[in-house]
Amino acid sequence: MVRGREMKRILVLGMYEDAMYHPMAGVDDFLKKYLPQFEFVFTDDVWELCNVSGYDGFISYWDDWNNKIPDAASEALQDYVLQGGKMLVLHNGISLQLQEKLKVMMGGKFLTHPAQEEIVFKLKPCALTEGCADFTLMEEPYQFALEEDDKNIFMTYSYRGEIYPAGWQKTFGKGEIIFLTPGHTPEKFEDATYTQLIQNCAHYLF
Repeated sequence: MVRGREMKRILVLGMYEDAMYHPMAGVDDFLKKYLPQFEFVFTDDVWELCNVSGYDGFISYWDDWNNKIPDAASEALQDYVLQGGKMLVLHNGISLQLQEKLKVMMGGKFLTHPAQEEIVFKLKPCALTEGCADFTLMEEPYQFALEEDDKNIFMTYSYRGEIYPAGWQKTFGKGEIIFLTPGHTPEKFEDATYTQLIQNCAHYLF
């Protein structure tokens, strides 16, 4: 991985024109505004994953739930994390799950979400949640089938009497991954507590 630069370079993969539900426009502005310590390279070209080893970190906001990314791209990303790369997955970014190897790597498979409603996100005290309190957003209650791995679930929400995971941290090989559920639209990221949580996660990873 690249070292020795004043600013670490982070590759961000999303979709501008062909997103199914969640275009990256606006999310890119949020990241630049609230994480000015990093140099972000935004792309909707999935083949750039073949060059991910040249970056100091990777963020997925990918939004294609129908088509697997190419095998060469998924293998490059998996190898990157196995060798020590760091990956932050935001909301729909877990759609990379269509590649089985990436589903296992990320730690879970999105199943469904009921209609948006006010969700109270509960945080477990840990390094990632330092300075943050529980917060409420009008959001999609994402639900998952989780992989059996070493994940640390540090954020949950309650829906119809059941507790669901909303944020986790896990290792994969020498690398590390954090997934955060909220992020249906760019303004969701502007919640002060969620902004702080994203900043904490980015600084921890990268």
